[in-house]
Formats: sequence, C-alpha cells, structure tokens
Amino acid sequence: MKRSELFFGAVLVPIDFIALMVAGAAAYYLRTSAYVERVRPAVFELDLPLVVYLQLAAIVAFAIVIIFALQGLYAMQATRRLREELTRIFAGISMGMMGVIVYIFLSAELFQSRFIFLAAYVFGLIFVSFGRWFVRRLQQVAVRRGLGVHPVALVGNGRSAQQLARAFAARPARGYRVVGSLDVVRWDALEELYRRQGIDEVIQADPTLPAEDNLVLLDFCEQYKLDYRYVPDLFETYAARVRLTQENGVPLMALLRTPLEGWGRIAKRVMDLIGSMAGFVILSPLLAAVALLIVLDSPGSILYSQTRVGRNQILFSMFKFRTMRKEFCTGEAYGGDAAKKFEEQLRAGANERSGPLFKMRRDPRITRVGRVLRKTRLDELPQLINVLRGEMSLLGPRPHLPSEVERYQKHHIKLFTIKPGMSGMAQVSGSSGLTFDQEAKLDIGYIEDWSLWLDVVLLFKTIRIIFTDRNAV
Repeated sequence: MKRSELFFGAVLVPIDFIALMVAGAAAYYLRTSAYVERVRPAVFELDLPLVVYLQLAAIVAFAIVIIFALQGLYAMQATRRLREELTRIFAGISMGMMGVIVYIFLSAELFQSRFIFLAAYVFGLIFVSFGRWFVRRLQQVAVRRGLGVHPVALVGNGRSAQQLARAFAARPARGYRVVGSLDVVRWDALEELYRRQGIDEVIQADPTLPAEDNLVLLDFCEQYKLDYRYVPDLFETYAARVRLTQENGVPLMALLRTPLEGWGRIAKRVMDLIGSMAGFVILSPLLAAVALLIVLDSPGSILYSQTRVGRNQILFSMFKFRTMRKEFCTGEAYGGDAAKKFEEQLRAGANERSGPLFKMRRDPRITRVGRVLRKTRLDELPQLINVLRGEMSLLGPRPHLPSEVERYQKHHIKLFTIKPGMSGMAQVSGSSGLTFDQEAKLDIGYIEDWSLWLDVVLLFKTIRIIFTDRNAV
C-alpha cells in the first residue's frame, strides 16, 4: 500500500468518529428542538441528559469505527470505487445500530425516543459518507499530482488492452497509470519493466493467451508480490460462481446457479412491479409529450411491437415508441417487398457492429423525432408495459430478435436464464460501442453476481447515461 494511502486511511479514523458524534448530537438537538417539542414533547430528557447521552454515543461511535476497521474501510486505496465504500459504510452503521437495539432489548430500555435513534442513524450515514467523500476528493487531488498512483503493466495488444489503456488515461483520479505494455510474455522483459518503473500490478488483457504464458505471469507476480488481474474468456465468466467440493478425496468444482432463483427472483419481481408502476405515474407527462411529437412528425402509429426472445427463449411482443417511417414498422419482418429488400441490403453492407446484432448510426429508415428518441433512449419507455406484464425486467440482458438469436453460439444460451431488461450491465457499460462477446460477458456476469444493491446501482447509472451517453443509435 502506498504511503499516501496509509496517511488517508489513518486520517479517516478520527473523521469517522467525529462524524458519528456530530450525528448523535444533531439527532439529540433535533429531538429537543422547539419545533419537534410542539409536535411531540420529549419525555426522555430528564432521564437521559446530554452529557450522559454523548457518553453513550461515544461508545457506539467507537464500536462502529471498529466495525469499519474489520470491514477494511481504513485501507484507503485510491483505486477503490466510492460505490463499494458507501456500501460498506451502510452495512457498518447498520450493524452498529443493530447492536444498540439488542442492548436496549436486553437491558429493558435505555431511553424512550425512537425518533432520536432513527435520526442518529440517518445523520450517521449522511455525515460519515460526506466526510469520506471529502477525504476521497483530497486523495484524488493528490493522485492527479502523482501521489499514490499505481503503476500498471498491460499484457496483450487486443481490444480489451486498448480499452483499459484509454480508460486509465481518461480517468487519472482512479489511481492507475499504464507504464508499460507487453505483446509477448518474457520474464526478462517483465523484470526490466519492474526495475525501471516499479510496477504494482499486472493486468493480463488477452483471453487467448496460452496457459504457459499465464503461468509465467503468475509466477512473476508471486515472486515480486504484485497484484494480478486478467480479462476472462466467456467460459470463465460463465463459471464465475463456483464451490469446491470433494468426493472420496477427489476435488470437484461445482458451478452454482444464479442468485436469481427462489427469493432472489421474488425480490426482483417485486422491484419490477413497484418500479414500473412508479415509472408510469412519474413519467406520464413525458410519455404524452413524446406521443404527440411522434404524431406530428410522421404518419403512423405511436407504438410498435417487435417479436423478441425472452426468458427460456419464449417469444413475446416488445413495445417501443415508433422511431422509423411507417413502412418499416410492422414487426421483425418489415412490411412490403421493397422495404424488406431494402433492409436486407442494409444488413448485408451497413452493419457497424460485429456479431449477430445489427447497428447502424445513420439509418435512413429513422424519422427526425426517432433520432432524438433513440439518442436519449426515450423510445424504450413503453417497455414498462412489458415489465408490468412480467415479460421483461427493469434490468437484465438486452432482448434480441429471433433472427439474431439463431446466430448465437451455445455458450450464449446462458443469457436466457432470466428475463431481458429495459437496461442492464451491458447498456450502462458501453451499449452499442461494445462487441457482442463483450456484451455477453457483462450480461452473464450480471446473472452470476446479481444482487438487489447491484440493481439499484445500475438504475442510477441508467439515469445518468440518458444524459451523457453518445453510443445509442
């Protein structure tokens, strides 16, 4: 760990403690304020004066700081994402508050105000998160000036290596700097790069690298105590969730099913129902405005449906706002011989994407309003109907056409184990800028590692890319 990371990690201990104490004091003063007193007079103030309350708050704050330490929250790596940190903060404070509840239960009663407990919990989340955000901003300033940067060696010269190099260069505050790239794995070249640049991490970005070269990289990282990461091939992505078992002394690796089974599937469906109904209510003015623009722009229906392949490869009709001229909007087989022939010509010579999916940025079939709708992804809002009907989810793999699915390879069938989504891991990670194999890896990774928290994060990312993404076509 870098010295700057040790420094920022040490600074966080008193900052967290002070933030928790301020949260407790703020909850106390809010509960005893004149406004709240008029609504509900405090009955605990005489039994629990401020001095005694702050002593108890200090004990709870100290316990939560210990929980944070056990969670690794004081290993302040510049390369760790804020999302991961906030998740651990929420878990740590929640565990601390659960400890208080258990203590209150065992000791009959500590004080009588539920309000002060809930207010302290909310203030604790806000103040600790803000303090860590502030420290992280300072750390990012230091990283931009070269303090705490992790030198990285990239192995491979394919698309993944180029994407990683561009991503690290575009976001220096993430704390990575590529100091060398190797097309061929040689021990002497690795040692020279290590002595000259002092690399901290090796990233193997070529899924086709031979096993013997991978062993060289692993041995080198083990000898020099370096971090090692690699870009998995599609099978490794598929087999990410495994459990080691043994039968009569023979070790076996068992592939685990997706968490989206049993209660996970029920929780996701509840989230879909609540989200889709809320979406219809909140977005109803926008939906009406889009419908009006479509009618004014070109003749034809407001909505159109396409046959898509859903969970377990069951066909369903997916709804969208119409973005094409009328003659091209009669489902997957576009109407009329001339229109059908025109589409076949487009697919034959104008596809801008590798794999079975068709994408074309300047598609002559799209209307003026349709271009705006596709750029902003507003054309996909009617899919809320499919979510309500249970044919789609708010988040999941992209729903594809039957003609595209016919060109899938066998290992792509994993994508049909859950419902397709209005948005998903692939859509927030590059959308049409990704190759089909990259998209499949991301979606399979989502299926294997699904959680409700991951869905919440992806929903927020989806909202963000509506305003920032330029890959939609």
